[in-house]
Amino acid sequence: VAFRHLLPAENYPQARCLDGSPPAIYIRRTKSKKWLLFLEGYGFCYSLQNCLERSHTSHGSTLGEPFHMNLRRNGPYFSSDAYENPLLHDFNWVYVRYCDGGYFTGDVAHPVVVFDDPAAPDGPSLPSGRLWFRGRYIREAVVDFLRTRHGMQEATDVILSGCSSGAITTLFSMNVWRGLMHWVPRVLAFADSGYYLDLGGEYSAPKAFIWEWQNASASVVPECVRRHADKPWECFVASNALPYAVVPVFAWQSRYDSNQLLGGDCTRDSCTNQFGADVESSLKAAMAQQSYFIDGCYRHCSGPEPALNADGETPLLALKQWYHNLTVQIVQEGTYPCDDCCSSSGSVF
Repeated sequence: VAFRHLLPAENYPQARCLDGSPPAIYIRRTKSKKWLLFLEGYGFCYSLQNCLERSHTSHGSTLGEPFHMNLRRNGPYFSSDAYENPLLHDFNWVYVRYCDGGYFTGDVAHPVVVFDDPAAPDGPSLPSGRLWFRGRYIREAVVDFLRTRHGMQEATDVILSGCSSGAITTLFSMNVWRGLMHWVPRVLAFADSGYYLDLGGEYSAPKAFIWEWQNASASVVPECVRRHADKPWECFVASNALPYAVVPVFAWQSRYDSNQLLGGDCTRDSCTNQFGADVESSLKAAMAQQSYFIDGCYRHCSGPEPALNADGETPLLALKQWYHNLTVQIVQEGTYPCDDCCSSSGSVF
């Protein structure tokens, strides 16, 4: 069980969720000097109206935030069983709530006023709400809060991690997070289900809203922005950001990622298998010097079940090997649909 901490407004006045409420994190402390800093996921908001709607939910607000959380439901990397989770079981765990809707990038000084219908024929209607785009300051506040109040100043290792949009954030902004944790001798990045294809710009184009409205420029790799000057939001795409990574990276990715496939046009198995081949090929090229575990399970992120395995090798065992300075590049065999690809039987944890 991890316990809630609201970041105090008197210390971090700029750090706000979409609705203006304070950011929240959940912490499980151990005696270790090693930390897992896990970024919550849940999409992003792509318009002012969509952000306003999000601000009235737990994905844009911390009002009514529970006092504690069972992190195990968020993935096997939150198991305290050393057999099941050989690397991370005794790390300090930090679960960072995602309440800014913009991948922890927002850098807008004043609240943005949203109208009911700004395109109405008779002119904008009355204001319907305000939005705080302050994700950058949440990021900075989280690191400072952990360093000054919860012992992270003595950290020897920090693994920045996340799933879905938390993994997306990890993969494109790991350099910025690493800079914030400059005193930590060793910082690494571990992403689950964050490698998305950008076919024809369909994935990156909606993120132009984040770039333009949330002022995300301070959160992405400058070298990538220079290369994609016409469409800098393409730097939210892992394949474009990874060449500039300054920390070791491990990606756990399904080539049949259910979130990506649900948003696509594949209706036949042959199409799904081709999509999987494209994901695998792209990830291998982008991470040729990094480590990965590519599985064939139709999934997105991981739930409370034990991690799957491929011929006796598991993602969490591969993670431990990578942590100990081994380059691990594993691809689970199997074509879609592959029920056996999701099995945890025969685990060697």
